[in-house]
Amino acid sequence: MTGQFMPLPPDHVPPELMVDFDLFAIPEGVTDPAEIWHGLVRREVPHIFYTPRNGGHWVFLNYDDIVAAYRNSDVFSSHQASMPPMEEWPVLQPVGVDPPDNMAFRRLLAPMFTPKAVREMTDELRRRSSALIEGFAGKGRCDFIADYAEKFPTSAFLYLFGLPEERLDEFLALANVFFRSNDPAAKGEVIGKIFAELEVFFHEKEKNPGNDIASAILAGRDANGDPFAWKDMLNCGFLLFVAGLDTVTNTMAYVWRYLATTPAARRHFRERLDDPDAFLRAIEELMRINAVSNIVRRIKQDCEYKGVQLRRNDRVALPNTLANRDPRVFADPQAIDLDREVNVHVTFGVGPHRCVGSHLAKREIMVSLQEWLRRIPDFELDPHDPASGVFGGSVMGFEKLNLVW
Repeated sequence: MTGQFMPLPPDHVPPELMVDFDLFAIPEGVTDPAEIWHGLVRREVPHIFYTPRNGGHWVFLNYDDIVAAYRNSDVFSSHQASMPPMEEWPVLQPVGVDPPDNMAFRRLLAPMFTPKAVREMTDELRRRSSALIEGFAGKGRCDFIADYAEKFPTSAFLYLFGLPEERLDEFLALANVFFRSNDPAAKGEVIGKIFAELEVFFHEKEKNPGNDIASAILAGRDANGDPFAWKDMLNCGFLLFVAGLDTVTNTMAYVWRYLATTPAARRHFRERLDDPDAFLRAIEELMRINAVSNIVRRIKQDCEYKGVQLRRNDRVALPNTLANRDPRVFADPQAIDLDREVNVHVTFGVGPHRCVGSHLAKREIMVSLQEWLRRIPDFELDPHDPASGVFGGSVMGFEKLNLVW
């Protein structure tokens, strides 16, 4: 995380706001990638600082500043906000399009992910979760990530989107490079491969539409009643592809890691299996404390924000894990309170780009916990091999999570 070489700051960055920090680098011995962010707070670095790593970018540490960047798209744009900066970055529909132009695709997608629509998916989610867990419950052990967290939400996404589930491993490999790599060449190559897959897939769906998200995108119409541009449809498919194959997996890994080390939390959920309101309230708290995404915004024009000079095209990293533990907003923020009533976390973002799939993500975690705890009420980290490998970047997580029961 800290290197020997410190380049000179850009001329609009005061030296006192320079901090040598790399969001992709996990120092040896760090077992939780979120710690690289919380370590910044403990070091009392400036709450707005600039790092020369990954092309150079700003970092916001406080809840209020992170929320301001989410809400104010006139200054903090999501258009081609890549990290590190790349010229050929896809315009991700709708999150990579600033308001009001993002609304066309949000209106198209939103009805498919309302609370009611997601509730109607519950039986299918429960069937898939149960089948996976039955496959290893009698063995007394599993690698939670390889055996469940990578398979359940990702195969469910492929089913909902209309992609062939038998190609899950191929698609996961592409998504992993997209999220983990800070090499623009490697990232550019995998972006090209994903778009090539989507091009073929969407043409097949044109000929053989089904009851799936991809077919709904192709059938969608803009405000004038015309079909969307082919490129925009591909960009929307790209966003759903990479989002659907990663974030929930890593959130689940954090949740199960906590439960494996906290018997009282396991008991809390077991006692509320038939109380959906209390169950979901506890899940919200675990999503607050285990936010895995670090979102990027791009400065639209030269401006001043809280006395800091920001230059057009500067990138800004918004670590949700820090916003969600800001003591100015959350009482006793480091404590996990599964009965926390007021929970204004930003795990799914806020404002015009709040995650349209948030209800599905929470439902997937709820169903998974219910099915798991009915079969495996108590479990712990494998004392001989609890975990192997952690990673940072735009989404943080673990490569392995070995559980025993």
